[in-house]
Amino acid sequence: MVLTTGRGDVLAWPDREQRIGIYTTIATVAALVGSFVTAAIAQYAAAAGPRMRLLRTHRVQGTQFRRNWLGVLGATLAVSGLCLIALILDTTESDPGGVHWLAEFAVCLGALRALRLHWLFGRVIVAADIDLEQPE
Repeated sequence: MVLTTGRGDVLAWPDREQRIGIYTTIATVAALVGSFVTAAIAQYAAAAGPRMRLLRTHRVQGTQFRRNWLGVLGATLAVSGLCLIALILDTTESDPGGVHWLAEFAVCLGALRALRLHWLFGRVIVAADIDLEQPE
């Protein structure tokens, strides 16, 4: 979009000090989301109802569900890492090398994975609640 329209390069607008603050904030938010992911995985692991047991042991869906959880956790680590790298590499006032693109990519990745996290967490909650309503 930036190459075709010349607009939308959001992190090119602020000065270096503001970009540094933005990188730090994004990395911090991603780390906090990572802690929520860890809590959600703990809830997933602790759920003991028949539906959760079936989901965990299902040959295809169980594997896909675990891969989704690990993907979301890995993405939060990648977002934090990319922003910390941008923090280290962004050393000039105007960022002629385009380091801020790392942070912009990280924000996009984080937003997509946040949607996936919301979906996964909702699935765990629904399955656990149904198991509570209908005991074995």
